[in-house]
Amino acid sequence: MIETYKKTELEKLIRAHRLRPSKFLGQNFLTDRNIAEKIVRSLNIAPEDRVVEIGPGAGALTVLLAQLAGRVTAVELDRRIMPALREATEGLPAIGLVNEDFLKFDVSAGQAAGEGTAQNAGAFKIVGNLPYYITTAIIAKLYEPPKGGLAPSPPALAVFMVQKEVAERLISPPGKKTYGAISVLVQYYTEAELLFEVSREVFTPKPGVDSAVIRLTPRDLSADDPEASARMFRLVRAGFDMRRKTLRNSFASAGFSEAALLAALETAGIDPIRRAETLSPRDFYAVAKNIPAPE
Repeated sequence: MIETYKKTELEKLIRAHRLRPSKFLGQNFLTDRNIAEKIVRSLNIAPEDRVVEIGPGAGALTVLLAQLAGRVTAVELDRRIMPALREATEGLPAIGLVNEDFLKFDVSAGQAAGEGTAQNAGAFKIVGNLPYYITTAIIAKLYEPPKGGLAPSPPALAVFMVQKEVAERLISPPGKKTYGAISVLVQYYTEAELLFEVSREVFTPKPGVDSAVIRLTPRDLSADDPEASARMFRLVRAGFDMRRKTLRNSFASAGFSEAALLAALETAGIDPIRRAETLSPRDFYAVAKNIPAPE
């Protein structure tokens, strides 16, 4: 087991197992303990909490998480990394290692792992260093209900390290060029905070861009109609697919009648000549809740 996890120890582990980060998988191993500790602290872990880590790599965060949480389930896609990860976490009873694509992973299994009794179950939290190509899919998996399915039980807290430009998109307010469909998704389901930026210098190999750490806290949406939420994201996708067009024209591709769309926009107090990038998540929901489902 690696206890202190200094940069030299991590690099030694990587060399010993002849690990070559995969460009295809967007792998860059975090080697700075101070940054790892800041990420772990931002989760506010209690001894009874259950944590799922996405893409643990060589275990820089995993070892620290296991010293605080009641249970840590580390989900790693790359089977080549598993021997190094096992070595790094050897002797830590709170660790469960899973060699699987997170998009296929049953998140409820990570929520239940080590749960114990209802009185000491603790909170379910999630953390990970997310490659650019999979960030949106992971966030959608955690928060957005599947078509025709039930809403997932979101983590009490999620802390992700993403490319800096992605973090800016996630927290972008309406009206900016960086505001898009993923901004609406994140801000509708969560309170999103940008905690701190991370230099490219603390990774091996060094990526071409800097990163940032964001924290997502779920919103209370119990008063919202799930069917209206589903309709809302049809409008979101249509609106941003043709973001330079007016709402009257872009929303038409979502499959709703023009009359129903115009009536819903009027009821919501939204001018149909506005564009999708000017609407807040609650604006989108206001339109969706006033429009009937298409036949």
